[in-house]
Amino acid sequence: MSIELWTLAIATVTSITCALCGSLLLVNRKSMVSEGLSHAVLPGLVLAFVFIRDYNSPILIFAAAVSGMVMVWLTQLIERSRLVDDDAALGIVFAGMFSVGILIVSAKLRNTHFHADCIIDGNLALAPLDRLIVGGMDLGPRSCVVMCVMLALVVAFIVLAYKELKISIFDPILAERFRLRPALLQFAWLGLVSMTTVAAFDVAGSILIVALMIAPPAAAYLLTDRLGRLLVIAGIVATVSSIGGFYLAMNMDVSPTGPIASFSGVMFLIIFAFAPRRGFIATRLRRIRQRSQTIELLILEFIAHDAQRDLSGLKVPQSSLTRCLKRLIQTGFLRETGSDLELTQKAHDRLQQAF
Repeated sequence: MSIELWTLAIATVTSITCALCGSLLLVNRKSMVSEGLSHAVLPGLVLAFVFIRDYNSPILIFAAAVSGMVMVWLTQLIERSRLVDDDAALGIVFAGMFSVGILIVSAKLRNTHFHADCIIDGNLALAPLDRLIVGGMDLGPRSCVVMCVMLALVVAFIVLAYKELKISIFDPILAERFRLRPALLQFAWLGLVSMTTVAAFDVAGSILIVALMIAPPAAAYLLTDRLGRLLVIAGIVATVSSIGGFYLAMNMDVSPTGPIASFSGVMFLIIFAFAPRRGFIATRLRRIRQRSQTIELLILEFIAHDAQRDLSGLKVPQSSLTRCLKRLIQTGFLRETGSDLELTQKAHDRLQQAF
């Protein structure tokens, strides 16, 4: 495979893995934890590297995952104090941990590839050049192999604990009664999210990780209420975002990280605007229709109880009043008798149903 195809493969696998993790965060109302984790794993990652000096050591992933869990624990500890809001607690902890990580990078790792630009933007364009060679056999880019393993772990965890996850996320009290230990299950998948974050950290950077963990799941949530479908749709949106962003980057001759993040945002905006039930346009039309129906009922009730039938007494904009009157006449709810308006039997039936 060419370098371009390997880059696209790495971007796609990373996107799907992050989208699945982000979906679990979204349905548990913890989407911003992805922002915190993408920053909070840095201290554990760089501290482990300072002592080990081995890019390929699995201890790096473990240390970063531990760092992420420390962030979750500290955030929950501050939340339980009830002295600050949940968002404030998360912001305080992850900002503090990320700044500590940046200080360590600047002081101890100035001459390595753990520099600030790599942390923020990632190194996706060069990822295919770092090959995993075992026993003289080239298994492909190391990042692709690592992210495929993480994708397999995430999918396996979701499949094996799907029912328990649904109960723990949507009804933790019931989960406690069934002795499913929702807190332990939550820590397990947050640990998996931490591992995914650090596995994608060097390739995607903090910007792309956050974009892929929030935008595709948020877009999928606008299209479905079911967890299984949400996971599938989020994976599809992430795949389309990675492919579209990659080819956009190719045309612009820039690093793929920014265009992929931007494309995921564009995908969200398109679905946000045109989703059939929860999209902005559908919601706006539904509100306009409901408002028109309310005005129509007010007009019918007013005509039914006011002998003079002076509609100027209704506090409704004249344009809306005229439009609703025309619709009521056209649909057979009102009948014009000279200069007067009269309710039809259809209008009386509608008023009885409404009141």
